[in-house]
Amino acid sequence: MAIKTLDLTAAEYAQKMVKEQSSEKEDAEILERVVTKALGVLQEQGVYACLLFLFSRPESERRYAETIHQKLIDLLNSEPVKPLAVAFPANKDKKRWQDVSDHLTKDNGLMESLDKLFLVKDLYEQTLIYARFGAKAAAS
Repeated sequence: MAIKTLDLTAAEYAQKMVKEQSSEKEDAEILERVVTKALGVLQEQGVYACLLFLFSRPESERRYAETIHQKLIDLLNSEPVKPLAVAFPANKDKKRWQDVSDHLTKDNGLMESLDKLFLVKDLYEQTLIYARFGAKAAAS
């Protein structure tokens, strides 16, 4: 049985973002723009700021941002990532900022462990890079 790598998982979730939101050229361009902004926030400010940024998008970008943040949260529950104890609890609503924020910051949350936090930041960064280029390709 082949072991699924984190890089392959990042690519798969990036593809899901693009497939869900890039049905037309304009959609792909908006998705690329939102992904690029989110990537910049992630790289400069971190995981918490990136997800907060996605939850705070204006109406014109909201559906794209929702797809991005939902796929990033789903990524935490994917097969190669879930055993690393960063999974998003099934009883929480990933569409509610308070539930996402609690998962990140409360006792034993993602931000309690630097190792887990840096792993997730790297994984999110790779996923967003793949999504940005995937959206760019879909817009071409």
